[in-house]
Amino acid sequence: MDIIDFNKPNTVKKVKVVKKVVTQAPVVNKQQQNKEYYNKALERIIQLLKENNPSLATQTNIQLEKPQIDKLGTKKTLWKNFEAICTQMNREAQHVSQYFLIELGTEGSQADEKLIIKGRYTSTQIETLIKKYLYEYVLCSLCKSSDTTLIRDVESRLYSKECKNCKATKTVATLKISSKRQK
Repeated sequence: MDIIDFNKPNTVKKVKVVKKVVTQAPVVNKQQQNKEYYNKALERIIQLLKENNPSLATQTNIQLEKPQIDKLGTKKTLWKNFEAICTQMNREAQHVSQYFLIELGTEGSQADEKLIIKGRYTSTQIETLIKKYLYEYVLCSLCKSSDTTLIRDVESRLYSKECKNCKATKTVATLKISSKRQK
């Protein structure tokens, strides 16, 4: 059994440490490697897409006229270039007008190339609804192309939009006629 003497200072042996410099190969960051691999793969996919199907590789934006909105009296709104916008979207004016009247919750009528809406609306409100209509009934959900057709199935009475570029089809929401307008 060792007796410990607290009065005696502890002696510590000092050891000299020799540092060796080791040359190693530069460490390559794995995250950087993954990013480079991803970028190369992405470039290759885009190149193959351009070669095999150029219509999908290039994204085209749909250019619509700005809606020309005027006040008609004190309680009506006149949309002057309604027909022109419908033809640019490649949709029937009756379907578009029905959508707008339902979304606005009002009544209206089509006259010549114009749409008369009961109520006071601004061009920004109409533009917002046009964008909403485009996303729901015009633009393809897969390739975002505006080159689509709206087809109505007679048996099921459902509308579906079919893309001419990627051949995708999607059933779209049917327009619900409010009980006020059914009478």
